[in-house]
Amino acid sequence: MTLLQKLERYCSYQDRCTRDIEMKMSGWKIPKASKEKLIKQLKDEGFIDDQRFARSFVRGKFRVNKWGRIRIAFELRSRQLPEAIITEALLEIGEEEYMETIRALVNRKSGEINPEKTLNKREKIINFVVGKGFETDLVLRMIKEIKN
Repeated sequence: MTLLQKLERYCSYQDRCTRDIEMKMSGWKIPKASKEKLIKQLKDEGFIDDQRFARSFVRGKFRVNKWGRIRIAFELRSRQLPEAIITEALLEIGEEEYMETIRALVNRKSGEINPEKTLNKREKIINFVVGKGFETDLVLRMIKEIKN
């Protein structure tokens, strides 16, 4: 099996970004000139598409892991994707679905916290939801909305 075939198989398994492929090839100690040639070939054949990867990543991390926009954007930046691709990919998250996810996380965490042991329940809820990458102002608004 050639190196190109190995990389094609690696890319076929799940969407990958250019950075993922570069890291994989670094582990295999492939010369820089060969890396660039292989990446170009994989892009030309449709095995690597950073926009497709970003959209897929956003959908998966939001729907499965319940991550917010801030954390998703941070992870995409760590993969060295251009800001334009990140911004476009984040549009995959509908505003209504986003707010409903915040509501569900607040309700879930609220039910998990023992009110007898905790004086700062609100603070714990905020830290939990914000830690998942949701905007503080939206979390505060949702907590206020739920209390009313």
